[in-house]
Amino acid sequence: MAVGDSGTLLTSGDSGATWDARTSGTTSNLSTAAYGNGTYVAVGADGTILTSSNGTSWTARSSGTTVLLRDVVYAQGTFVAVGDLGTVLTSSDGVTWRPRPTGTDRLLLGITEGNGTFVTVGAGAPGGLTSVILTSP
Repeated sequence: MAVGDSGTLLTSGDSGATWDARTSGTTSNLSTAAYGNGTYVAVGADGTILTSSNGTSWTARSSGTTVLLRDVVYAQGTFVAVGDLGTVLTSSDGVTWRPRPTGTDRLLLGITEGNGTFVTVGAGAPGGLTSVILTSP
C-alpha cells in the first residue's frame, strides 16, 4: 500500500510490480498507512483517519483533531498515530480513537514499537529546534 497527496491511495497485489489506484474518499494529503488485526489504517492532514478491511473500500473515521497526523503503527493489539502539536491517538480497532497526553507541543514525526515499548520522536516546535523522544509501554 502507498499513500500520498490529495487522498492518493494505491495498492499492489504482486509485491509492487503493478499498482491499482483506490478511491480514498478524501482530498486531504495522506502521510502513511499501517496494517493490523485485519484492518488497514491510513492517516494524514487535517486529522484524517481512514480504515479498510480489504484495502479497496475506505471509511473516514473521527480522530477528534485537525492536526497533521504523520505516522501510524500497529503493535501490541493497538494502533498508535502521532502528529503535530504533540498529538498521540490510540485505537484498538482503528475505528474509535482516544487522545493520549504527551506533555509536549513538538511535531511528532514517527513512531515504532520494539521489545514492548512504543517510541516516538519529534522536533521543531513552532519557533524552536528542541527535539523530543517519548516512550510508552
